[in-house]
Amino acid sequence: MINDPSENRFFSVPKKYLYYAFTGILFLVLVGRLSYLQIVSGQRYFLLSQKNHIREVTLEPLRGQIFDRDGRVLVGNYPAYTVYVTPYEMKKVPDLTSRLSRILEMSPSDIQKYVRNRQNGWFRPVRLKRQINFKEMSLLEENRPELPGVGVWVEPRRIYPSPAKASHVLGYIGEISLAELEYLGAKGYKKGDIIGKRGVEAEYDQLLRGKEGVEYVEVDARGRRVRKLTSPKPIPPVPGDNLVLTLDADLQALAEQRLEGHRGSAVLLDVKTGAVLTLASMPDYNLNDFSGVLTTKIWKKYFDNPQHPMYNRAVQSSYPPGSTFKPVIALAGLDSKIITEHFTATCRGFLRYGRRNYYCWYKKGHGTLDLIHGIENSCNVYFYNLGIKVGVDVWADYARRLHFGEKTGIDLPHENQGLVPDRAYLDKKFGKDKWSKGLMLNMAIGQGDLLVTPLQMAQLAMIIANDGRGFRPHLLLAVEHVQTGRKEWVQPDSFRVKIHPKYFDIVKEGMRLVVNGPTGTGHRARLPDVVVAGKTGTTQNPHGKDHAWFIGFAPFDHPEVAVAVMVENGGYGGSVAAPIAHDLLQLYFQKKNRTGGRLAAVLNKKNQ
Repeated sequence: MINDPSENRFFSVPKKYLYYAFTGILFLVLVGRLSYLQIVSGQRYFLLSQKNHIREVTLEPLRGQIFDRDGRVLVGNYPAYTVYVTPYEMKKVPDLTSRLSRILEMSPSDIQKYVRNRQNGWFRPVRLKRQINFKEMSLLEENRPELPGVGVWVEPRRIYPSPAKASHVLGYIGEISLAELEYLGAKGYKKGDIIGKRGVEAEYDQLLRGKEGVEYVEVDARGRRVRKLTSPKPIPPVPGDNLVLTLDADLQALAEQRLEGHRGSAVLLDVKTGAVLTLASMPDYNLNDFSGVLTTKIWKKYFDNPQHPMYNRAVQSSYPPGSTFKPVIALAGLDSKIITEHFTATCRGFLRYGRRNYYCWYKKGHGTLDLIHGIENSCNVYFYNLGIKVGVDVWADYARRLHFGEKTGIDLPHENQGLVPDRAYLDKKFGKDKWSKGLMLNMAIGQGDLLVTPLQMAQLAMIIANDGRGFRPHLLLAVEHVQTGRKEWVQPDSFRVKIHPKYFDIVKEGMRLVVNGPTGTGHRARLPDVVVAGKTGTTQNPHGKDHAWFIGFAPFDHPEVAVAVMVENGGYGGSVAAPIAHDLLQLYFQKKNRTGGRLAAVLNKKNQ
């Protein structure tokens, strides 16, 4: 059989042409791939190659300082050293973790876990250990060639040079937790950031922290730093703003000294602005313990302490206010026209109501008293009678008008709003109309389910001193912008309660007699050259000794400051709390006389 020559034409092509065709196709594939890598994906791979030898280094900003109202440093900075590591180098150099473990005295597993939980990409450095000691620093320098991707940052550490600790006001800083990151991440916070944890440090963290800068450095194949680059252009860090607080360091230190050994708090307010001159809570904590790394030992020392030193009793703790709350029901009775200042009641040492006797603190009885002298003598029986006439609904209404049962709005986190037990509350607790009407007698003298904070009671004293005008208590006096030196002053936030001003005069006269009258319970708050008005309180405590209270203001005719002192298990307010208030008021007026009104001048300046 003869084959058709056309059928073998393909096989008759010379082999060299097949080779040329194959080579050409391969060349086209290579050209296409190179074009894809260099043209289509060139920028991507260029950036990846850059990351292999160019590293981004975060430049930490200097955290803002905090000053008292007279410009004295409450919180400053000094340099400390922090070790950082690049996650990529840990992955590339397996034994890097063990090398660091020996130098930093951290287990390899802890190092790996720490970096894994805080890393933001492979090439962004992670803080590994803050505030290393001289030995660790020396070992890092000696072994630098063997530690690729490891370096040291200079970061500020907080110092506290003032004799006023003010730990509950100032607070401390620490590394952001995962829980905090959940709600702060939207504000630009990230893993590893150092943030304010409590107090003013937390409240004004975004002002204090400043803005991070960045610089770029070239590293060799082993991740070791070669040189600093000028392109990409480095971004310098922006320092945080300084804060000027309303606190007076001398008054704050005195309050802390007088409360030493007690559980309690003291608050001193400027009645013309609401500026907080003193806010002390005891027991407190040593801020220097929190300026470094928070160890397990420190944690147990404070957070497992049954005395709860981390708790700010001035704004977070709530207590029955006792007799210091009697001005509230007096104002309720007057403004609602239920009584006049001439309303009298007779005290025989107790009041029989229903099937129970309600006793006065003075067992012999005060006799017949009007409102002013009822306040002067702090007569329980007088206010039992007043409570019966006023009733729960009116009493609760006026307590709320005076801003109880709500937060004052002070610029501190975690403020307690207290509790005003109105009809709805009592119905919920005991059943509708099933609660005893005798509960009102207890609430009339500041007992029962009524709860207030010491700051709320200082605010009450301020409102009374100002005939119904108040100011939101605040700690921030001014923000100083470090880069420009300009100060931005805080403007007072005022309000007026819905009570006629004339009724405050009656209550104020009773409070004047509490301190200066012949039978007043607060004579230990008396000053020789300044007329002080006040109210004592002794609160029953089912768990131990009674709590001691004092609230007041001075001078009587032209009030400048209001004060509240509360001592847990202190006993009688007149003998324990009033002397502390006396010392604070005395120092305030001594300072004012020595400085020619410097305290007032500061406040006037910020309003100009």
